[in-house]
Amino acid sequence: MSDSYYGRPIVKPHQWAPEIPAYFWIGGAAGAASVACVLARIRGAHDLARFHKRVAMAGVLAAPILLTLDLGVRHRFYKMFRVFKPTSPMSVGSWLLAAFGGSLTLSTLAELLGWDVPAVGAECIAALMGPAVTTYTAVLISNTATPIWHEACGDLPFLFVASGIASSGALAVLLGPADQIGSARRSMLLGGLGVVGTMKAMEAKLGDLLAEPYKKGKSGAMQRAATGLQLGALAIGFFGRKNRFLGRVAAALTIASGVLERFTIFEAGKESARDPKYVVGSQRAKLGTLANELPQDHKEPQHREQAEHRVEYGTY
Repeated sequence: MSDSYYGRPIVKPHQWAPEIPAYFWIGGAAGAASVACVLARIRGAHDLARFHKRVAMAGVLAAPILLTLDLGVRHRFYKMFRVFKPTSPMSVGSWLLAAFGGSLTLSTLAELLGWDVPAVGAECIAALMGPAVTTYTAVLISNTATPIWHEACGDLPFLFVASGIASSGALAVLLGPADQIGSARRSMLLGGLGVVGTMKAMEAKLGDLLAEPYKKGKSGAMQRAATGLQLGALAIGFFGRKNRFLGRVAAALTIASGVLERFTIFEAGKESARDPKYVVGSQRAKLGTLANELPQDHKEPQHREQAEHRVEYGTY
C-alpha cells in the first residue's frame, strides 16, 4: 500500500455484501430479457417471448430480496420510496425497478386472463425501461469515489449492456424453446464478443496503473477466469451452433462468465479504493495532463495552484 495519513485508505472501500454483484447480474439479464421479449413478439416467436418475460419477471422478484438483504436495517426498504431524487442513481434506480416490475406484473396478469392487447402493451412499456434497468447499476457505481469505477464511467454501461444481452440470450439457449432460440444464440455470441471487447477497451483507457486490479491479485485472477470462460463459450457456441448440447454448454459458460465478471468488478473496486496509490496516481495523471494543456505563458506557479485546486475538487 502507498503512503497516506496514518496508513489509512484515502477513499473508503465499499461495504456491500456479495448480494450486490449478484443483483447487478440479475438486473442486467432481466432488463435485456424484457427487450428480447418484444423483439421475439415482432418476429412471431411467441414461445420465446413468453420465456424472456418469465426471465425478466424472475429477475424482478429476486432483485428486491437481494437489495433488502444488503441493507443495514432490512425492514426499512420502503424508505427508498419516500422521495424521488433525480440526481441520485440509487433513488432513480429504486423507482425504475418498481415501475419495471409493475409493468411486468401487469403484463403477466393480463396474459393469464387472456387479455392479449394489454399484455403486449405492458411488455412494450417494460421493454422501454429495460435498457435503463440494465445500465443504471453501472451509472450508480461510476458515481462513487472508487477510482477504478469513477474513471470508467464511459465504459461500464456498455459493458453491463453487453453482459446483459449475452446472459439473457444464454438463458434462452439453455432453457428456452429449442425451435425458436436462433435469435437468442446470436444475442449470446454478439453480447459475449461485446463483453470481451469492451473490457479490453476499458482497461486500455484506465491505463497501466488503474487497470492493475484487473490484472493482479484476487480480482486479476477472477478477471482471467471470466475472460477464459467467455472465450470458451464463444468458441463452442460458434463452432457448435448446430448442436443443441454444445449450445447449452456455451450458454452455461456464458452465464458463469457474466456472474464472475460482476464479482470481478466488485472486487477490483474494493482493491482500488483500499490502496491510496490508485487515488493519488489518477489525480496526479489528471494534473499532469491539465498542466500540459495550459498555454506556455500560463504555466506559472499561481496557475498550477489553480489547476491543483480544480483536480482536488473535481472541477477539472
